[in-house]
Amino acid sequence: MRTSQLLSLCLAALALAAPSHAQVTRPSGVNPVVFKVLKVSPSQSALHVPRDSSISVTFNLPVDRTSLAMPAFHVMGRFSAMHSGSYHFSDGGRTMTFVPTKPFSAGEKVLVNMARTVSTAGGVTLDHGFAWTFWTDSRASSGQFTYDATLIPGDTPYGAYGGDIDNDDDLDICTTNENTSDVSVFLNDGTGTFGAATSEAVGLHCSPCDAADFNFDGHVDLAVANIFHHDVSVLLGNGDGTFQPQARYPVGSQPRGLALLDADGDGDIDIATANRVTGDVSLLFNTGSGLFASEYRFQAGVSGETGVSSCDMDNDGILDLVIGGYYSDNVTIRRGTGDGTFVPHATRSIGTEPWMVVTGDLNGDGWPDIASPLSSGSAGAGIIMNDGAGGLLPATTYPAGNFPISIEIGDMNGDGHLDLSVGAFQGGYFSQFFNNGDGTFGSPFYITVPQAASFTIFHDFDGDGDIDLTLLDEIADLVFTYRQNG
Repeated sequence: MRTSQLLSLCLAALALAAPSHAQVTRPSGVNPVVFKVLKVSPSQSALHVPRDSSISVTFNLPVDRTSLAMPAFHVMGRFSAMHSGSYHFSDGGRTMTFVPTKPFSAGEKVLVNMARTVSTAGGVTLDHGFAWTFWTDSRASSGQFTYDATLIPGDTPYGAYGGDIDNDDDLDICTTNENTSDVSVFLNDGTGTFGAATSEAVGLHCSPCDAADFNFDGHVDLAVANIFHHDVSVLLGNGDGTFQPQARYPVGSQPRGLALLDADGDGDIDIATANRVTGDVSLLFNTGSGLFASEYRFQAGVSGETGVSSCDMDNDGILDLVIGGYYSDNVTIRRGTGDGTFVPHATRSIGTEPWMVVTGDLNGDGWPDIASPLSSGSAGAGIIMNDGAGGLLPATTYPAGNFPISIEIGDMNGDGHLDLSVGAFQGGYFSQFFNNGDGTFGSPFYITVPQAASFTIFHDFDGDGDIDLTLLDEIADLVFTYRQNG
């Protein structure tokens, strides 16, 4: 039995023996007790966090430790997946510290999520769930890369995931292939060498994808948006690099963006898609077992919703949605309320036809910023900084070739700042921008591919502590791996 499963069973057993967390009745005229989070560590949007760091939460009142049983509290690395660990309590039970059993992966984004059911011993629960993200450190390196290998995926790979899908603590590669409507899986042998692809069937013209542990069995699962089937495929992982047959969930027309978050504060991970043709956003709520309810759809206030990212833009402990409008040339923040609904917050012009949307703290001020490839007209990378209150400052654009359709952020050279990779579909090259440290970027260096630069993964696939690159060419139908020169 995995450590995470054993820990959850123990905490769950304790929870069954604990008093019921029913609504507490108080005499009239007495102010209700409020239970809230006062401080977290690492801090929200922190950068360059040591990979062996513990995680702590300080509440205003002592926490009922049994209420933290998974999935009420969980820690998930983007590529290292779900983390088990030990719990320690101090400050009279007001501070909980989680010590992971293994380090995080180099340079990855980590999500810490608490459900609204976390409570005091007296049964007072949080008003809403609390979630935050931080980025782990990577080894300071040269920022120079050497071609390593060429992998053969299915036809027209656009969209990829670079995490550990077979539970052996090294990073694998999954690509979504639009014309063969499948996912190619390349398993890492532990040295950064990948075997031949195996294939998992999904829907027609599959494209954006991401991964989480949807059913909390300790295995990585995939969510894939199928553009021309207008639905999402969910593939539950077996933990050995294979997946169960897909389950399909209808969403709006032509979902071209996909994001994962606990939208309703119940502790499990839900799915959001940006649907270009219907011009809206779909939410698929996890029922807790990796199955999803019928979609809830809403208008985002832009036109041609194409990109979407989940991030806490106003640092209130609730993840928001940042959505790109392909036809309206702007991005908008829909602020999460914690109950599965999202309200308008801020909108800003970013440039012509934004495609993807990614978020992270680019200038190191503790507030997440926004980046998007501008696929027409301005033809570059559009950057919008957070104003320090969850609002948006005017955009800045960096030229990045003809018809850029992909963007990724991560610390390429290990200096503690988030850099950019932008793929130009018609330019045949990736523009790699190093961050000056303040959210501005100098002239890029270029990595060429045979035909169409389509997607980047920043991940440490050879396990030496620095960031390597996986690059996709969706017309040549090739995947290229590059190792960083340490």
